[in-house]
Amino acid sequence: MAKDRRYPSYFTCVAEILSKSKTPLSVDTLVSRIETQRPVGSGVRSAVYQAISKLYQAIPVAPGRFGWLSRLLRDRYFRHPLSRYEIKKGALLLDELEHAVFFPQFFQTHQPEARLISVELLGGPTLQAYADIEQGTWVLRLGQTFVKWVDQTGGAPQDDLLIQVKDAISGEYGIRLQPKESRQEDLIRERNVVLSQAAERIVEGDRKARAAMPVWELAAALIGQNVYSLDVPPDDMHFVLHEYSDLQLLDDAGYTINRQNETADDVASHSHQLPSDSEQLPGHEHEFLVENWDADQLEQFLYENTNSSAPQSELERSEHSLGHSDEAAGCKVYQVYLSECQEVTPDMPPLGHMEFHLLEAELEMLVSLEQEFGYLMPEQERRKIELADLLFIDLDFLLDDWDQDDLDDLPFWNN
Repeated sequence: MAKDRRYPSYFTCVAEILSKSKTPLSVDTLVSRIETQRPVGSGVRSAVYQAISKLYQAIPVAPGRFGWLSRLLRDRYFRHPLSRYEIKKGALLLDELEHAVFFPQFFQTHQPEARLISVELLGGPTLQAYADIEQGTWVLRLGQTFVKWVDQTGGAPQDDLLIQVKDAISGEYGIRLQPKESRQEDLIRERNVVLSQAAERIVEGDRKARAAMPVWELAAALIGQNVYSLDVPPDDMHFVLHEYSDLQLLDDAGYTINRQNETADDVASHSHQLPSDSEQLPGHEHEFLVENWDADQLEQFLYENTNSSAPQSELERSEHSLGHSDEAAGCKVYQVYLSECQEVTPDMPPLGHMEFHLLEAELEMLVSLEQEFGYLMPEQERRKIELADLLFIDLDFLLDDWDQDDLDDLPFWNN
């Protein structure tokens, strides 16, 4: 039996605030806006990062700044190679990137949606399209109107469709056909290199405990870095990563780094320090362009060092003794815990990374029992409060944040 609510959950607050913001927001701004909607505790930053990690559309765009995928897609361009099958069927076969482009909310629930989108065909009509499944593959169903348009424009297999996102929120898109002969090969090749380098760094920086980074997460991260911000987009994502990068696609898992192609110098180059908070990342009219970043700057982009004021030597010794320093550096929740620990109890040594997550799992188990039965035994209640205080975790976040019913109240859940 779920606890009666008086305030919106952190999950709902973060999703609503980000989805309504026309520009990306910092974590500090998110916290300040959440404070106007509900009481917050000492674990508010941890709760915000937890909520962000559960929201597919919450995309990092800079250190400690996040945007909403539906809004980040505006004025982005994507290249789709046209096949004979697609011309005949009037349907585009969608990979994970294109699925996220046309249906940004899909990968939150992995459930089909009844979203209709509007597609303006250059020099032709504007038509309504929808997602469908054909032979186990997601397709964008465009119909015979699309077939006639391709024929009238002289389209053929191996030509490209250039897709422009006009407004992903309202579902407005544009498509024009580019004959194979008119491709700007040199510029496209440059864009392919930018995409492959960005993807390698993203996957290299993915420190979650999994065999590979899911393709849809990699696609969203690339969109957040403006890889697709120019009107001459790179080639198909899977083709580029296969031909230009050292990434390897693992079936049913995603992309991972293929270490067999790395030299000793390449391996050594992966060990580097995060840039200091005072260092400025290069600016751009579209936030940031990843091709201007070096490896250190992108590392900071992916994993903000929220504990920059803490004595690093002591923390590093503690983490290395447990053998989890790399994982800890990339764990947002643990980094927030270290910051809180340094501020509130500076004389007490912090928990190790794995110790923190073991106790966090115990707390989550107690909370789940309370949700199921409606109460806890006195010793369980005391242990729950003790763990929450020790880990600087807001109990309200755990008690009510993971009910998926909240999604129905958000502005873009059914877009």
